[in-house]
This record gives sequence, structure tokens and C-alpha cells, in this order.
Amino acid sequence: MKYKVVLTACVGMMLMASTGYAAVQYHSLTNKDGEVVYETKSTKDYGKTESKDEIERYKAFYELKDKVLKNGEAGLFYMVANNPNHETILGTKVTIFQDLSQLRDKITDKSIKIADKVNGNYTFQKADVIFKNAQEVNPPSSEEKKKMAEKLRKQAEESNQGYAMMPVEMTDQFFLLFATYQNGEDKIGVNITNLSGKSEPTMYIDENVEFKQEKVQVKGVEMLHTEFAPSQTHELKWVYESPDKKVKYAYTLRGDINKVSKETLMKLAEGYLE
Repeated sequence: MKYKVVLTACVGMMLMASTGYAAVQYHSLTNKDGEVVYETKSTKDYGKTESKDEIERYKAFYELKDKVLKNGEAGLFYMVANNPNHETILGTKVTIFQDLSQLRDKITDKSIKIADKVNGNYTFQKADVIFKNAQEVNPPSSEEKKKMAEKLRKQAEESNQGYAMMPVEMTDQFFLLFATYQNGEDKIGVNITNLSGKSEPTMYIDENVEFKQEKVQVKGVEMLHTEFAPSQTHELKWVYESPDKKVKYAYTLRGDINKVSKETLMKLAEGYLE
């Protein structure tokens, strides 16, 4: 499936080429009190469009970030080109775990469920985890941001490299966890997103995307089942919320629609709800 995902403050956006599909239906998930804890909307409702400068600057940033940062590192970048407002970009690179015990040790919230196996014979292979950096956990003031941007701007212009980067300390709070379970050539993905502190977690999906979405119930918990036609993949998503509602995690189970049925995904979800 060819699509672009933009994750900013737990906002996801999918953009994909259209080949014609039925009218799109967007849905939301609610908790036991009827409050919306997750929803999907059209990109028309996003309300923000990127300028040409932003598109070019972020394209260069992503390429640079992959070269400059090592796995598990974060940095504050200043890009000289296409930056009329002298803005910085905060970037983090994934930490890769191939040892399940090391992953479990690193995740401080032990209520998060990371299975040894799923569907009986799909075993854990690896997990790509994005941890929050210090500036995400304790955001600097607007004045501090300006000072850092000006300092990096001067460094970038003096170095003639086209950019400057300041390392940012990492924390042990995770933001995204992408786990892969494998049986031969077949894979099942389990993604966990930390939504704590986010008032309206939303995924924006372009209306031209070929997908079908429906709400299902598993053990009394509302879930979204979504099929993506071009890639022949589907996913089942639900939100765990702590009794005091301060902690929120979105769980997503994903697999090949021809090898893992919707019923199988729902059965797997039961194990995470126990």
C-alpha cells in the first residue's frame, strides 16, 4: 500500500491514489461513558495545508535525520533552505528491539501488553519503538524556542552545511511501538500508540483512499475494523483507557486480509483485553 502517514501530536493522515471505491464512511470510538476516545475524519476536515516551503523543508529534513541520527537518538534541527520564518524541527529516530525481554524492561508502564506469540504460531521478531524526547515531555517556552532557533540558525549559516543540529535527551516514555510477529513468510503487526494527554486523537484519511471501515464489539469494547483494498491489508483498532482516564493507549492489530481473517483479529484482541 502506497500511502503517506503524518503523525504530529497523535494526528494521523493517510493519502493515497484513488482507483474508484464506494462512498467512504468515517467512524469514532467511545468509552463506557460515551466520550469519543478516537476518531477518523476526512483530510478535508484537517484545516491545515502545507506551503511549498514546508513540503521541501520537511522532505530535506527527513533525509537528513536518517543520516545524522543514530537509532534511539533525537535532535533539534534548523534547515537553512525554504525556511523564511526561521523554524526548527524536532526529530527522533526509532529504537529497534529484537530481544523481547529487553523491550519489556525498557517499557516502564507494565500494563502495556507485549505478547510472546499471537495467533498461536506467530512469534515475536522485532519492535520499532519511538520514545519521547525531553522537549516533548517538558516543552520549552516560546522564548526558549526562539533562542534555540537563533543559535542554530547562526551555526547553520556559519558552517555552510545548510543545517545545524542540537542533540536532545531521550526519555523512557514511549510514543509509538510497532511490533512484528512472524510465521514463515506471514506477518502480523501489533502497534501501540500512547494517546495519554491527547484530548481528541484523530486519524485523517483522504476521501480517495480505497478503504472500508466498520465498528465491531469485542467483549463489550468498541473497535474499528478497517480494510485497505490496494494493499489487501486490514486492521482492528481499539483504545485502552485507565479508570482515571489519564492513561490512554490505542492498540492496532494488522494482517494480510487473505491470510488473517477479521474473526481472527477479533479473537486476538480478546487476549489483549484479559
